[in-house]
Amino acid sequence: MKNRFFSVPLDFLGISTSLLCAIHCAFLPFFLSFTSLAGLHFLANPWVEYSVIVISLGLALLSLFPAYNKYHYHFAPLLVVGLGFLLIGLGQLLGESDSEIIFTALGAAFVAFAHGLNWYFITRLKNTAC
Repeated sequence: MKNRFFSVPLDFLGISTSLLCAIHCAFLPFFLSFTSLAGLHFLANPWVEYSVIVISLGLALLSLFPAYNKYHYHFAPLLVVGLGFLLIGLGQLLGESDSEIIFTALGAAFVAFAHGLNWYFITRLKNTAC
């Protein structure tokens, strides 16, 4: 039996990247402060964060828009990913604060959820077509 989750690889990558971003944003300050990982401060570099955001945005553009136009025509994944990137942007504007962590992690979770919705709509369409 074929695993349908891996049949949409861009959504799988988008979910994975977004969840890693959420984990990075939510837990990195604690890991760097209280563990032996204190030597990994390069992970808190803004360029690492910007790179992950750009990769996540690229995956969203490559995955969600073509799926909307070609397969399911459901606007919900696009709306949720837009809200997610809005929250990430707000978090980046807030700078070094607890609010940044909350907004960025929540935004990344929304982006992952948007990829999950996209995957759901595509696989539901494939299941009804068979």
